[in-house]
Amino acid sequence: MAEPALSAKMLRVARMEFRLTAANKAFIIITIIGPFLIAAMSILPTLLAMGGAGAAAESRIALTGNPALHDAVTQAFSPTPVEIVRVGTSEDDLRDALQAGTIDAYVVLPAGITAAGDAASGEAVRFVTRGGAGFELIGMVEGTIGQVVVAQRLADAGFDAERVRALTRPPRMDVRRLDAAGTEAGQDIMSVMFTALAFTMLLYMTILLYGQALGSSVLREKSAKTVEIMLSSVSPRELLLGKIVGKAGASLLQYAIWIGMAALFLQVLSPLLDFEIGIAGGTTNYLYLVGFFLLAFFLYSTLYAAIGAAAEDEQHLGQLAWPVILFLVIPMIMIGATTANPDGAIPRVLSLFPLTSPIVMFQRLLLGNPAAWEVALCLALLAVTIGGFALLAARIFRVGILMTGKRYTMKEIVRWASYR
Repeated sequence: MAEPALSAKMLRVARMEFRLTAANKAFIIITIIGPFLIAAMSILPTLLAMGGAGAAAESRIALTGNPALHDAVTQAFSPTPVEIVRVGTSEDDLRDALQAGTIDAYVVLPAGITAAGDAASGEAVRFVTRGGAGFELIGMVEGTIGQVVVAQRLADAGFDAERVRALTRPPRMDVRRLDAAGTEAGQDIMSVMFTALAFTMLLYMTILLYGQALGSSVLREKSAKTVEIMLSSVSPRELLLGKIVGKAGASLLQYAIWIGMAALFLQVLSPLLDFEIGIAGGTTNYLYLVGFFLLAFFLYSTLYAAIGAAAEDEQHLGQLAWPVILFLVIPMIMIGATTANPDGAIPRVLSLFPLTSPIVMFQRLLLGNPAAWEVALCLALLAVTIGGFALLAARIFRVGILMTGKRYTMKEIVRWASYR
């Protein structure tokens, strides 16, 4: 009969913790502004780096130098968002137009740029702009003019101009991905990138937020001596598990609201930006998100609860928590490397190390193609680690929750875990 009583008491604590968390003003405010913060820190920088939704849209560029190439360059830019305009005949005229804002940039084509071999050495195309130009615009101008110059060199060497254009036209890239079932499907690179960045930031922020909230909650109850009253009717283990389960329920409610808001905003935001933004992978990625969040939540919540029970004040809590935060920060620092090569050696190691695996394996599932045995091993290691941490945290919680009046060192706190 002991287990049912244990479960009933734990659930009562969980319900109380859920109500205290979900009814809190901070919870409501974060639920409302959370998606905007995550978008601002993940999607918005990527859009700004690209120059917005259409990086080189409506750019007006003028040409000077080597008039023999003007018509070919103008024709090459015709299918692009860049408009080639005629402004004067000298570079001084172009500078005046640039200062007046009539054009966004101008290009100086050297006279000998189409010469072959050593005759063209040292000849560079100059791209002049009043402000900073986006990388995509610079890349587009460089690539388009480069194709025109190469085509002209081949034509001067006796090759047919139309044939040269046909042979030098770059192929269209169709990116495909083979899923676990062996089915080939199209893959929108931008949607995958946005999904990975947004979901990773969401995972990181919520794990950190709820972990710290749980540690602070335990510390407040310890400092206010209310925990002594609670322990008169529930055991330390019941109190610990109840708090974790209650916070998990509140976080899942918040996730459900955020996912609903995201689906709604994407429907409205994409047409306004004239840019296709979507969630790659659909329902599968949402399941990955919730699953790895729960695993990471239980993993880190047990640590934060134990630290909160052992801490003497908020400053001491922060000092004890920094090693835990370090393992959350590492996957964020490595997100560039993981995005570039999700199946590389370092991401594979981090996706199996339990303290970093919830975030890194999640990234690899979004961006790469980890083997089934890697995912299974990751989940097994996480389950074993969570069980071990829960056992150790319960022992530390039992001792630390009533220990006041002194700042205990990490060595002393770890020794508490050996008490039975």
